[in-house]
Amino acid sequence: MSFFGALVGSLVAGLVLLAILAAAITPLLQAFGRRFMGIVVRESYTGNIMSLINSMRRLGAQTMGETMLRAGSDGKVIQRPLGTPRHLSPWQDLLFHPAQLGRAPLNADAKVDLSVVIGPKAKHPLRVETPLLIAGMSYGGALSRDLKVALARAANQAGTATNTGEAYLADERRAARKLIVQYHRGTWPMSPQNHPQLLASADAIEIQIGQGAQAGAPMRTSSDLVRPEQRKAFGLAPGKDALIDGRLQGVAGVDDLARLVKRLREAYEVPVGLKLAASDRIEQDLDALASVPLDFLCLDGAEGGTHGGPAILQDDFGLPTMHAIARADAYLRRTGRRAEISLLAAGGLYTPGTCLKALALGADACYLGTAVVVASIAEQAVNLAPWEPPYSMIFASGSDRKRFSISNAEQHAATFLRSSTAEIDIGMRALGKGALAELSRQDMVALTPMTAALTGCRLPLGPMEEESDVAYLDLGDAERPHPRPLH
Repeated sequence: MSFFGALVGSLVAGLVLLAILAAAITPLLQAFGRRFMGIVVRESYTGNIMSLINSMRRLGAQTMGETMLRAGSDGKVIQRPLGTPRHLSPWQDLLFHPAQLGRAPLNADAKVDLSVVIGPKAKHPLRVETPLLIAGMSYGGALSRDLKVALARAANQAGTATNTGEAYLADERRAARKLIVQYHRGTWPMSPQNHPQLLASADAIEIQIGQGAQAGAPMRTSSDLVRPEQRKAFGLAPGKDALIDGRLQGVAGVDDLARLVKRLREAYEVPVGLKLAASDRIEQDLDALASVPLDFLCLDGAEGGTHGGPAILQDDFGLPTMHAIARADAYLRRTGRRAEISLLAAGGLYTPGTCLKALALGADACYLGTAVVVASIAEQAVNLAPWEPPYSMIFASGSDRKRFSISNAEQHAATFLRSSTAEIDIGMRALGKGALAELSRQDMVALTPMTAALTGCRLPLGPMEEESDVAYLDLGDAERPHPRPLH
């Protein structure tokens, strides 16, 4: 038989099979339709499927689902993974001015410097080749050992640094060329704050006061949920909970914090910074830190993610990332501290365009967490679909950890970081800017009065020299481009 004849035969057989299936299924669908419509038409509204639809629309599917989870939680706080579903920062209301005539775009052969120096006043600043950093996501209570190693290797490939989060992992330190070690609120014995040799291995030290998805609230993992490998890594005795307390041990106030920062800077000679959950009291917080010799400040907006946190802290606390970065940058310039403190943005930064906007508002670098994790399992997630969530492969408590490939995750995460950096590069060329230090909020226009007021970007109401009636963010007498050193 010819190929053509075989093809025609296969098509005919396929059509016959479809006809048989249609003949068998159609009566069933018709019967189901009659039954369903009978219930909808004849039952009272309270006993009708429409009452469920109304409830779903009134509460929303997620709120209804979380209401049921709370009802079955034995009175405990439910732990929602990956942060709030709300999109709080109106990044879509900012657009860049493309360079064309007044300022020319850069040619393909022009150099664009995307490198960043974090902590320029430190004896040994942290230098990275891209403004994209991997955020602090801890081992044990959150990610698996294999994913932490994969992300460290991906950071190496992309020329950037990764952050330990609230757990020091020796394998991560060995894998990472540049590691930011968190000095955190965890109370377990094997933590950097209790072991100077762990801090001595840091390329930068981040003192964690709070985070966007959990504020500064204490978090506890009960002893029965602490796995043996996590217990060993944390140095926890049998029966002991893993507790992240509300405050840093030994730090009762700002004076104690100032002494701690000075001691760490002198002892380890690397940049020492602070991580805060962004708040509307940001100016008061920065006023209180005036005597603290910080090398960098990380502001984690309300959109920040986490392995698991109370929904009330994720949805109803904090300040959006956009607002926090714009206000912190303006405040630091007004008070003359902008050139000495690197500003890191975190929380809900998923795309290169959003990161470029954060950089234009004043951030020196951006932490990426959720986006890098999703990228790392871009291909492997297919192996679990549709019955298992992909996160069961990467969480330390996940049931499918053995199916995870470090090398595959490393390659995809690194490719994502390189691709995102390449998009920032092309964005810089379209702006006609050869270095990140040349960026400013003047490179953007705000599409709504609220966003203009929040960011200090102008509204497109007329020629650029005209002023609008919008009460802009107070930028003081300083030049709008923030005085970051050229790298």
